[in-house]
Amino acid sequence: MSNIEYEMELLASSSDPTDRDKALKYYQSRVVKQDNKITGKKPIMSWQRKTAAEIMKTEYPPLKYIIPGIIPEGLCMIVGSPKTGKTLLISHLCAAVSHGGFFMGSIECEQREVLFLALEDNERRLKDRMIKQGGLANDKLFIETPETWTGGIGALRSYLKEYPETGLVIIDTLFKFSPIEDSNEYGKTYKPIALIQEIAAETRIPIILIHHCRKGGNNNNGDGWTDESMGSQGLIAAVDTLILLQRKDGKNEGSMRIKGRDVEEKCYDLLFDRDICTWKLIGESEIVKGDPKAQAEILSLLENNPEGLKTSDIASMLGKKDNAISNTLKTLNDKGKATKTNSKWFITHIHNNSEMKKSENMNFTNSQSLRDNENVNSESELEIY
Repeated sequence: MSNIEYEMELLASSSDPTDRDKALKYYQSRVVKQDNKITGKKPIMSWQRKTAAEIMKTEYPPLKYIIPGIIPEGLCMIVGSPKTGKTLLISHLCAAVSHGGFFMGSIECEQREVLFLALEDNERRLKDRMIKQGGLANDKLFIETPETWTGGIGALRSYLKEYPETGLVIIDTLFKFSPIEDSNEYGKTYKPIALIQEIAAETRIPIILIHHCRKGGNNNNGDGWTDESMGSQGLIAAVDTLILLQRKDGKNEGSMRIKGRDVEEKCYDLLFDRDICTWKLIGESEIVKGDPKAQAEILSLLENNPEGLKTSDIASMLGKKDNAISNTLKTLNDKGKATKTNSKWFITHIHNNSEMKKSENMNFTNSQSLRDNENVNSESELEIY
């Protein structure tokens, strides 16, 4: 790596916004120079305007997926707490893609050459893991460890230029690859990640970053699950696809939540197979608290049952699991659309109307009693006098 490349990598990881801007401009200008060198054109300063009509007429290549329906081309970040099985998941992914086999036991992958930057491992540990997962080694999977890979963003650019047949890059972990400051300042984390995203966009090669959850994270099943990663929102803002891997403490059950620019938000139930040390996909999860369809179904039931329903009753009527219904009910409660009283759930406006009627009935009864008492007192007074 040249001195200028090394300097630019340091600047890209700097906490000083001026340094990071300098690195970004360097890489952008280098791409322009390279293009001009290939085409023989001199740089021309002009606006490259394109109308909406031109875009509509243009035929664009279809989106390429490394994992159909889950991970498309672009920059992907897989987030999870330590010991949730992130490394085992990506080791299995490396084997599935480099062989053209099945990912998590059910998703067929197209065979591609893989670059795996195992920057938290050594070769002995890698070999032990591959043996446990079936020993499916092949010549399409290239592995770099901290002893053999000493570069960063510039080195990755150079590698992909020299080996354009690479079809997938996995970086484990982000902080080992690029020492980005764990900061809540948006700009300090966005720009270095944006440089990696540019590489993925230019090459149309899926690049997967492995990252850790923030302290105390990995327990969010709600709409705010994308806030689980360490660092500011700048980290996830620069990626195209975000995946959260969650595992229940001491159990083999887990989940994988997915959200991205080019993929539909999904959640999958997973089961960890200890015999081959990898996750298996069980099916699409019902625990998607932000699912408007699930919320609408429950609100409709509650509206048609003003006497209230228990969680188990709703689950039975909709043919779903209790925990899935419980999570959706919590979201509806947070939004002020449903409320719970004496173990039963009510739609808020019906519950309020019911309480109002109870209050009106009580007031009417009290008023009637008061009037009766007044009548009795009047009669007594007449008798006395």
